[in-house]
Amino acid sequence: MDSLAKAAKLTKGALYDHFLGKEDIYVQSTAHYLEQAMADLIDVPDVDQSKEEALFTFLAKFLDRLNEKPVLSRLILRVLTEETGKNTREIAEKALYLPFKHTIELVSAYRPDVNASDYVYSFYCNAILSEDLKNVVDVLSPNSPSLSVHTSLLQHFRGILAA
Repeated sequence: MDSLAKAAKLTKGALYDHFLGKEDIYVQSTAHYLEQAMADLIDVPDVDQSKEEALFTFLAKFLDRLNEKPVLSRLILRVLTEETGKNTREIAEKALYLPFKHTIELVSAYRPDVNASDYVYSFYCNAILSEDLKNVVDVLSPNSPSLSVHTSLLQHFRGILAA
C-alpha cells in the first residue's frame, strides 16, 4: 500500500478512504479495466439484421476485441481461474456479466430451442483460450497452414448452432 500510495501521489490514508485494502484495489481496478474494454461491445442491433446476423456480428466484435487487446483474454482467464471465489464473482458481475448475458439473449433469439447458456459458455471458453489452443495446434501440426483462430471459431459455432 505504501508503494501504491507513493506512485499515486496520495497518502496511505487517502487510499483507504477509497478502498478497503489491497484486495479491493485489485477487484476495482480489474473490474474497471474489463468494463472499459467491453463497454462499447453491446449496442442496439440493426433492425434490418436477422437474428443470426445480430448474433454473429456481436461475436465477431467480441473476438476482435480479444485480438486488439491480447492482455484482455489473459486477464479474463486469470479472473475466472483464481482460487478466491469472492473476487472472481465480484469482478465477473461488474465486468463480464453483461456481454455474457447479451450473448445468451442473442443465441436465445436465434435458436430458442437450444440451451443458450451451454452454447455461450462453450463459445466463451474457446474464445478466451483460442490463442493458447492455436499455439498447441501449431506445435503438433507444424506443416499445416496457420489458421485464423477467430474465423475458425465463428465458423465452428455457426455450424454447431445450425445443426
